[in-house]
Amino acid sequence: MRVLAFQSEATLRGKVVNEQGEAMPGVSILAKGTTTGTLSNEKGEFTLAVPAGVRTLIFSFIGYLSQEVAVTGSAVLDIRMNAVAGQLNEVVVTALGVTREKRALGYAVQEVKGDNLTQARETNLVSALAGKVAGVNVTAGSNSIGGSSRIVIRGETSLAGDNQPLFVVDGMPINNAVSASDQRQNIDYGNGAAEINPDDIETISVLKGPNAAALYGSRAANGVILITTKSGKGKKGLGISVNSTTSFESALRLPDYQNEYGQGRGGQYNIGDGGRSWGPPLDGRMIAVPVNTEWPPKVGETVPWVPYPDNVKEFYEVGRTLSNNISLASSNDNGNFRISYTNLDQTGIVPNTDQRRHTFAINGAYSLTDKLKVNTSVNYIYTNSKNRPVVSYGNESVVYTWIWEGRQVRTDKMRDYWVKGLEGIQPFTYNYQFNDNPYYTMYENLNGLVKNRTTGQVNLTYQFTPALSLLVRTGMDISNERADRRRTPGSTAFPLGMYSQDKDYFEERNSDFLLAYDKAIGKELQLKLSVGGNQMRQRRDELSSRANALSVPGIYNLGNSQVPLVVIQRDFNYRINSLYAFGQFAYRNALFLDVSARNDWSSTLPSNNNSYFYPSVSASAVLSDLFDKVNWGVLSFAKVRAGWARVGNDTDPYRLRNVYNYGSPWQSSQAVSESATINNANLKPETLDTYELGADVRLFSGRLGLDLTYYNTVSRNQILNIPIDLTSGYTSRFFNAGVIRSRGVEAVLTATPIKTSSGFKWDLSVNWSTNRAKVEELGDGLTTYELPSRYVSVQARVGERMGDMYGRGFQRDPQGNIIHSQGLPLFTNELIKVGNYNPDWMAGLYNTFSFKGFTLGGLLDYRKGGSIYSYMYVRGNEAGQLVESLPGRKDGYVGPGVIKNPDGTFRPNDVNVTAERYWGSGYFNPEQSTFDATYLKLRELKFGYMLPNQLVRNTPFRDITVSVVGRNLALWTNVPHIDPDATGISGSTILPGIEDMSLPTPRSIGFNVNFRL
Repeated sequence: MRVLAFQSEATLRGKVVNEQGEAMPGVSILAKGTTTGTLSNEKGEFTLAVPAGVRTLIFSFIGYLSQEVAVTGSAVLDIRMNAVAGQLNEVVVTALGVTREKRALGYAVQEVKGDNLTQARETNLVSALAGKVAGVNVTAGSNSIGGSSRIVIRGETSLAGDNQPLFVVDGMPINNAVSASDQRQNIDYGNGAAEINPDDIETISVLKGPNAAALYGSRAANGVILITTKSGKGKKGLGISVNSTTSFESALRLPDYQNEYGQGRGGQYNIGDGGRSWGPPLDGRMIAVPVNTEWPPKVGETVPWVPYPDNVKEFYEVGRTLSNNISLASSNDNGNFRISYTNLDQTGIVPNTDQRRHTFAINGAYSLTDKLKVNTSVNYIYTNSKNRPVVSYGNESVVYTWIWEGRQVRTDKMRDYWVKGLEGIQPFTYNYQFNDNPYYTMYENLNGLVKNRTTGQVNLTYQFTPALSLLVRTGMDISNERADRRRTPGSTAFPLGMYSQDKDYFEERNSDFLLAYDKAIGKELQLKLSVGGNQMRQRRDELSSRANALSVPGIYNLGNSQVPLVVIQRDFNYRINSLYAFGQFAYRNALFLDVSARNDWSSTLPSNNNSYFYPSVSASAVLSDLFDKVNWGVLSFAKVRAGWARVGNDTDPYRLRNVYNYGSPWQSSQAVSESATINNANLKPETLDTYELGADVRLFSGRLGLDLTYYNTVSRNQILNIPIDLTSGYTSRFFNAGVIRSRGVEAVLTATPIKTSSGFKWDLSVNWSTNRAKVEELGDGLTTYELPSRYVSVQARVGERMGDMYGRGFQRDPQGNIIHSQGLPLFTNELIKVGNYNPDWMAGLYNTFSFKGFTLGGLLDYRKGGSIYSYMYVRGNEAGQLVESLPGRKDGYVGPGVIKNPDGTFRPNDVNVTAERYWGSGYFNPEQSTFDATYLKLRELKFGYMLPNQLVRNTPFRDITVSVVGRNLALWTNVPHIDPDATGISGSTILPGIEDMSLPTPRSIGFNVNFRL
C-alpha cells in the first residue's frame, strides 16, 4: 500500500484495544514531528485532527509497545496494543519526580504498581512491599492493629540511624517515624508511611541506593521509596471507580501449649505463685476453690482439675477489616482532576481493639496558559482508635498474661471479670500477685488515639521554550495526634488508677525549584541539564502529662489527679538548605552518561562542618541498540550499567552543646539537671560512598528477562554515642568514628513461560538478594559498639557483621557437649555470639495465571537464615506453659551433656533435677532461645474474575472484577511457637531479631470487588 501524507488537515478516528480486545482508555496518540495529540477515551476511542504533511501517528501507553502507524487514506483506524513482556521500554519515576525510561538509568530501580496493593491488601503500606522487591527487607513490629513495620534496603550502613529509607509522595518527603508510647509499657501507634492509602497510589518506585537517591541528599542515604498518586489523566468525561475489600483476620500461629499440668509450683496448686504451670496433673481430680475469691462455685467447693486446651485460642477473636474507596476522575485538553474518599474500619484479633481511618485525596492539574501549568495533590487522613493493645513484656500485655495463666483456666469464666472479693468489688483473675484479667485489661484499661494528618504539594511549571522549563514546588506534612491511656483503680500496675495524655505535633515543609533544559543535538545526541534547590523546615512539639493516681475513680481528666502531675515537654526544630544539579548525555538513545551534584547545609551540625557535598556519576549502554546490525538471535535486549555516588548524613537536633533539663520538682522548687550525655560541638557529617554494577538481559522478545546488580557501599564518620567512665560525672559522649562496608547482589527474573492463542498466560517474577554488612573500624580505641536491643546484646564489633547478637551461652567441653553442675547447665561468664538477625538471602516468587477474564496470583516470600531470639520461649518454658517443659515432670529430668570431673575429664551427666528447676535456670541464657529464622510464607493469594463488558453493556457498570483474596495464609518454619517475622518494639524503635511477646500474625481471608461507572 502506498503511504501518503495528507496535503491538508484531516480528521482521523479510531479505537484502541489490548491483546484481549478490551478497550484501552488513556492511550497517547501523537502526530509524529508535532505537538498535536490526544488521548483515547474510556471506550478506547479517539478523534484527532492531523496536521497537513504528517505521515505517521505514534501510539504509546506505559507497559505496552509503542507503535508508529502510517497515515493512509483511511479515516478510521483500529489499533491493537501489545503488552511488553518484561516491559523493555518501561517509564519509571526517579529522584525529584523526574520521569525517565528505565533503559536510560545507570542504577537499579524496581517499581510496584498500585493495583498490586488494593486487592489482597495490607493496612500498613510498608508490610505490603514484603517479598516484592529485591534487596528490600521488611520486618513486622508488634503485629498490633495499626502497628509499625520496619523496612531496610540493601542492609544496614549506619550505627546511629534506623537505616530506613526516605518516603516521598508526589515529590514531597513525608515522615515515617514510629509513633509509640513507652511510658512503662509499649503501645504501638504505627509508622508514618503506614497511613498512605493504597487506593490512591499509581506507582511505587524503589530507589535502592545512593546512586539512585543521591539527589535527595542526606536523608536518602538508605534509599528512597517514591510514591506517585493517581490522577485523572486520560479519563475523558466523568469516571467513577469503586473498590471494596472485606476481610476477616485470625491468628496465623499460636504457641504450642502443654495441657497435662495446671497452675501451681512443686506439683501443688497455689493461686498466688505468679501463675506458673508446675502444679498437679490435669487428670480430673477435684481441687478446692481458693478462699480469696467468690466467683461461682462457692468458696470451699471443689472443681474438676482438667485442661482447657483452647483457652488462649478462644481469647483471640476474628478481626474484621472493611475498606471502601470511591473516586471521581475526569480530564480534558486543558487539565484533569481526581477526588477520592477511602473509609477503613478495622477490629483486631485482640478483643476490643479497633482502628478507623478516613482518607480524602485530591489530585489536579490545569494548563493556565500554553506555557504555564499548575498541579496539586492533597491528602487528609483522620485516624481514630478507642483502644490499642499494650505490646512487649509486662503485666499490661495480654500475651504476657496468657504466659502466666494456668492451663486449667477457662476463657468463659474470665469474661465476666467484676466480682466481690475480700477487698470489695474487684476484677477477678487467676493470679492476683502479678496479672490482671485479660478481658478486664482490654475493656477497662484503654489506650486511645486520635490523629489528624495532612500531606500535599502544589507546583507550577513554566515552559519558556520547548527545551527549557522551570518547576517551582512547595509542600507539607503536618500531623497532630493525641494518645490517651486510662487505668482503672485496682489494676496491678496502677492500684490507684492512672490517666495520661501524649500530644505530638509534627510539621515538615519543603520548597524547591528545578530549572530543566532538554535539547536534541543533531539526530543522535540528546542533552538534559537541570539545576535546583530545596529548603526543608521541620518542627516537632511533644507534651506528655500523666496523673499517676486518681482522686475519683472513673473520671479520666488530668485535673482528677491526687498527686502532682508528671509533665514532660520537648520541642525540636531542624533545617536543611540544599542546592543541586544533574545532567544526562545520551547517544542514539542507547548510550547514557549521568552526573549529579548536591550540597546540603544542616542545622544539626556545627557551623564550620554543616556543609557537605556529594556527587554521583553513572553510565549505561543498551548494547542491543548500539550494535543493531549484529544478529543477536534470541537475545532481544541487552544493557550494562555502572555507577558511583557519595551521600552525606547529619544527626538529630541538639547534639552540639549541653543544656539543662527540667526534672521532678522538690517540694515547691523546680529541679533542673544537666544531661548525662556529653554533646559534641565538633561533629562532622557521616559520608557514604558506593559503586554499583548491573546488567539487564531479555530474550525471546522480552518473554524471559534477568536483571543483575552488584553493589559495594562504605560509610564513614558514624556519629556514635559511646559510654564513658562514670567517675567523669557523665555516662556517654557523642563523637565521629566507624567504617562499615556493605556488599550485596540482587537478581530479578521475569518470564512468560506460557502464552497461548486461546488466551491462557502464565507470568512469573522472581527476586533474590543477599547482603553482608561488616564493621571495619570503630575508632578512638573502640572495638565494640552496642546497638539498641533487649534481652540479648546486639553489638557492632570490628571485623564482624552488622546485626550480630551476643549473650551468655552454655559452657561446653571440647566435643561441644553442654557442661552441667548439680544437674543444671553452666553458662559462660563472657558473652558469646548467639546469632545474627540479618538473613543470609531473601527471595520472592510471584506467579500470575490468566485465562479469559480469570486471574490467579500468589506471592511466596522466603527468608533463608538469620536468627531470632524468642522471649516467648524463655518465659513460656520457665512458666511451664510450653510443650518443651513436659519431659521430666514425673521422674525428673537429666539434661543432655556432661559433668566435669575434678581431674578435668568429663563424664555423661547423670544428675536428675526437676523439670521446673531445669527450665527455670535458663532465664539468662540467650543461646538456648535463639533459633534459625528461616521461613517460607504464603504472603498473598488472589483469585478473581472480570466480567466481560458486553454482558453489562446495558448498565452503567464497566470492568467489574470480583476476587477472593488472602494474606499470610501459611507459614513453614522450624522456629517454635512464633512467626519469626515478628519482632519486639522498645519505645519508637523496632528491634529486629528479638521477639518480645509479640501478638500473633493475623491471617487474612476475604473478597474484593471493584468496578467503574
